[in-house]
Amino acid sequence: MPVVVERAPTPLNPELSADLPRIYTEAPGFASPEAAAEVVRDAVAHGDTLYTGLFNGHYIAAVLIRGEGETRHLRHMCVHPATRGRGVAERLVAEVRRMEAERGTRWLEADFDTNQEGVKEMLMALGFIPHGTGNFRTRVE
Repeated sequence: MPVVVERAPTPLNPELSADLPRIYTEAPGFASPEAAAEVVRDAVAHGDTLYTGLFNGHYIAAVLIRGEGETRHLRHMCVHPATRGRGVAERLVAEVRRMEAERGTRWLEADFDTNQEGVKEMLMALGFIPHGTGNFRTRVE
């Protein structure tokens, strides 16, 4: 069964809201998985778009998209540790590109800490290219 990527409802449904700490269990830059989940919930409440990846009815990945217009910003992407290395991030980003193209987005810029080990390599593997100092972007088609 493939990973199904969906745009999360606003407000978040209770099941997804409860699963966020599990998705962000090892997310860098947060004091705890619960703190990461609270940041995501707050971002959605303030207008960010949350895309999720589901596998066998379980949420296993999430990414926030912020901004309006032709350029939007990808932030706080995380794949549950048990499902990493299986193409989940590639599937998530590919579907986000497709869905964002439908809404008129032309560019996604990655708002990640590119000094963190492996982030630049991950972004390039996902089709992002360097754009300015420490920034990466990809065309949405």
